[in-house]
Amino acid sequence: MHRFRSHSIIIRFRIVSLLIFIKLLMIPTSFGIIFYALYENNKELLLQGVAAVGLTVTIAVTQWVLAARTRCPLCLTPVLARKACSKNRNARTLFGSYRIRVAAGVLFKGSFRCPYCNEPTAMQVRDRR
Repeated sequence: MHRFRSHSIIIRFRIVSLLIFIKLLMIPTSFGIIFYALYENNKELLLQGVAAVGLTVTIAVTQWVLAARTRCPLCLTPVLARKACSKNRNARTLFGSYRIRVAAGVLFKGSFRCPYCNEPTAMQVRDRR
């Protein structure tokens, strides 16, 4: 199992994974608020829904910027960014997404399997001995 060079890389992976899940929750929530506000004809709630959409866009841009530097320690491909690279034939998805599977592994298991090289990686710093 591969490991990372520093703690800052691990922190970056966890932050981006958390942002991915927050974005997944914010998109339907914000549009649900907007549709409900339009149904009830409530302008205050509509402004809150628009603010939630703005927050979602801010989270998406932050996640996009940080995800470019979340690289697999073996193949050096950004595993939490959208790439047009070919995936390994044994790579698996979660809800149809390779990135969500990697993010879930980072947050809940403490390891992930790269969808490009299919090698397992632990969320640990390697020994420098």
